[in-house]
Amino acid sequence: MSILIRNLYTKCLTSFLPITKIHQSFYKNYSQVNIQLKMNEAIILYEEGSKQFTMSFRYINPELNVDRLFNFNRQVNEPISKFLQRINTNINTYNMKKYRRKQRKVAKKRNETLEEEVVNSLENNIKFVKNESILDGDLTCKSLLEDFANIKLIVSDIEYVVKQNVPYVNKIELSSSIMVNFPTYPSKLEIINADKAKSVFNWYKNSKHTWVHVGQGYLYVPNISDMGCFLKISCEPRNETECGPTIETISNDVVQNGPGPCLFDVRHAFTKNKLSGKSFRVTSYNILANVYSATSLSKETLYPYCPYYALSIDYRKLLILKELIGYNSDIICLQEVDDSVYKHDLVPALSELNYDSTYNLKNDLCEGLAIFYNQERFTQLTCDYSVISQGTNLEEFNSVWSLIQNEDAKKTFLNRNTIVQVAVLQSKENPEILIIGNTHLYFRPQADHIRLLQAYYSLMYLRTFANKMKAEHPECNVSILYCGDFNSAPENAVYQLMTQNYVPENHTDWNSNPEESVENVSIKHNINLASACGTPEYTNYTATFSGCLDYIFYQVDNLQVEQVIPMPSKEELSVHTGLPSVVSPSDHISLCVDLKWLK
Repeated sequence: MSILIRNLYTKCLTSFLPITKIHQSFYKNYSQVNIQLKMNEAIILYEEGSKQFTMSFRYINPELNVDRLFNFNRQVNEPISKFLQRINTNINTYNMKKYRRKQRKVAKKRNETLEEEVVNSLENNIKFVKNESILDGDLTCKSLLEDFANIKLIVSDIEYVVKQNVPYVNKIELSSSIMVNFPTYPSKLEIINADKAKSVFNWYKNSKHTWVHVGQGYLYVPNISDMGCFLKISCEPRNETECGPTIETISNDVVQNGPGPCLFDVRHAFTKNKLSGKSFRVTSYNILANVYSATSLSKETLYPYCPYYALSIDYRKLLILKELIGYNSDIICLQEVDDSVYKHDLVPALSELNYDSTYNLKNDLCEGLAIFYNQERFTQLTCDYSVISQGTNLEEFNSVWSLIQNEDAKKTFLNRNTIVQVAVLQSKENPEILIIGNTHLYFRPQADHIRLLQAYYSLMYLRTFANKMKAEHPECNVSILYCGDFNSAPENAVYQLMTQNYVPENHTDWNSNPEESVENVSIKHNINLASACGTPEYTNYTATFSGCLDYIFYQVDNLQVEQVIPMPSKEELSVHTGLPSVVSPSDHISLCVDLKWLK
């Protein structure tokens, strides 16, 4: 979103683009699941101290063509006899429905005698047995849960071995948006007593009314031969010793064609190879939080030129992931990251590529900052974050803060929920430590003075970590990388502070809001920083605003730039009027740079 609010008075001239039929499916519900229990197992799930438990088993009756999963949610203190009665009632009810349906097809009249046989077929033939002895029906179900070894459930002639708390999938869903050449994965996966890394995932497509195996693993990238087909994923949850029942789900819609060449496809030509040795790649990206893009303000005023389906997070997150994966970065700093997108999309997908991460929300907002790093190349020593408005006592900052006399300026600063995030990473290949800072500064107009104070606080905050690491690891060089959406143009004081180390008291940004004018205050520091990607003409490009707002500042004492991944041209950006678009998922353009340690 960023600086766009400054231009809301500008009337957008671009009319709404229609939602094509091919993309209407992006608004459908998520897929449904099917659990495949083994015929001889009854699965109990129970959390210690809970008042309830669940039990599931697969019941088969060949004569009535019944093959059904029965699920029961019962009270721990319920007598076993009452539980068995409920099992009996549910099975009989279902059997009777199947029987009557069968009779209507065969004779179109009921046979009351046979109906009675169906109902009575299970009477006195459902029981729990332990060591060949029938359990007392007056005992509570708690006795099942506390000592479940060697317990069997017997239903008619079928024996079920009772297993408790095996690996189990509570939820699995496929996204409503699946496109050729874009990664797909379970959009929601909840597993218990299992390790996702040890679990087995298989992908299938329907072809000529049969399911054909097309891939294995958590991530799958559909190809052109999958277009027009439904996809199915199966998951067998596992831990180190057990495997649980397989669960599968089918997509609600077929694989669709992608949007064509995306803005980042050309940039990926420069990042095909992963780096090693003294070189590493850094990406910084404001990915446009769904909490903003889904609003009527975004759809009708900020981005009216972007089709609704392309503003949907189900569509945009596929582009975001493909873009990030294609950069092969070692460090990724993201801003405007929705909590749900972080948990259900970024972490599960990027962890498959050996990224670990840290994430922090902006106080009570449901979006925040995320730092991902390549675990093959870095070890995280520590991570933290600070709500800037709550950190005025930071020693280096407080000396500046105490000079501010304008109470309105102080009030505005203190009412902001802006945060700065830090991850301290140690190289596994070199005697180097990186202090990675990530932030998204306040975006309102007439707030250049607030952004300047926030940027200075964040830099001093990062320096405290740098000083600490230098003391604890004297054998390592310690360098600061300060990334983010600074909502400040190169002519503003924030950029001057970072690259020239000093902002005088007469800088115009101190007076960006006359009612909050900051007087007789200057700021300086001694950290030698430069902008790794320079000052591109655009890092934010919409119909109503375009400019350079995003930066990756690096410490020139220890680092040098090897390669800046080229930015899209104005011609490329304007094809769809502005960003976001069907070929670019955010109103910002990602920054990507290759850096190298000097020593």
